[in-house]
Amino acid sequence: MPEKVCWRGDDALPRLTGNKPPMSSVADPGSDSKAMGILCALAVVALFAGFTLVSRLGFTTALTVPDIALLRFGIAGLLLCPVFLKYRLGSLKWHQAAGLAFTGGLGFALFAYTGFRLAPASHGAVLLHGTIPLFTFLIIHLTLHESVRRARKIGLFLILAGIVAMAWDSISGATERQLVGDASLLLAAICWSVYGVTVKRLGVPPVHAASIVATFSMVCFVPVYFLLPGKALHLVGWRDIVAQGAFQGVLLGVVSIFVYTRAVASLGAQETALFTAAVPCITTVLAVFLLGEMPSSAALLGVFTVTAGMAIALRKT
Repeated sequence: MPEKVCWRGDDALPRLTGNKPPMSSVADPGSDSKAMGILCALAVVALFAGFTLVSRLGFTTALTVPDIALLRFGIAGLLLCPVFLKYRLGSLKWHQAAGLAFTGGLGFALFAYTGFRLAPASHGAVLLHGTIPLFTFLIIHLTLHESVRRARKIGLFLILAGIVAMAWDSISGATERQLVGDASLLLAAICWSVYGVTVKRLGVPPVHAASIVATFSMVCFVPVYFLLPGKALHLVGWRDIVAQGAFQGVLLGVVSIFVYTRAVASLGAQETALFTAAVPCITTVLAVFLLGEMPSSAALLGVFTVTAGMAIALRKT
């Protein structure tokens, strides 16, 4: 008698009611999802490292914070507006969608660009991307009271120690301008951490979440941009505009939000955030060659301590 095949909801694999194959021959859909989550998290690391460096390169031209923000929000919004018009808010309420747009779009990007404009690239790497795991952990711990493994506690402690080393370097010889930049970077990290936890809790699909963030940010920012003084987009060569538009608008405004949300869906907000702790080491090394920024001893100590903390926190035990 042929075996009956029973389907369970949206499962990709049939459940056989007859003779069962060996467990080793049955594919685990969860492992595929986790592998995709890890790939997306690694893509986030590459994009976030580029985020710091490309933004800093943009500020070596006549471009201002509003100019680069316009390229990000305008291009991303135009690309994803059709997706938003198709799905609209879905099951979300207006205030939930606005919260996602601010934490994952407007607030995060504007604070980050201000920090990149006023502080060195190494500070952007540690004080923004290095603190995302720490803030994400604090938000989850305070709101969900999840238990934390010993290795993760040690890793988070090292991340905090690295941030303190960088902060000491910043405060010891910082100008008021640099301190404002550092504070802006920390606010950007808080925004992104809130976004990761919230999008996981709401269960918004990656493409839908990206379309909400991009469309809301475009609608809110673009009209305001034309009222702002000191715009310099017309003073910059077309090559710089194309380069910044492609990276900020397409890769960051669309792709980074999608892959981060996809990684969060597979791995969870806290584990995905830990991957971003690899960004400081990559960014600091590349900044030496691309921007000529030589980090101090304290900055290097902070970078490598944060990276070591990430590696330990991602261990399974």
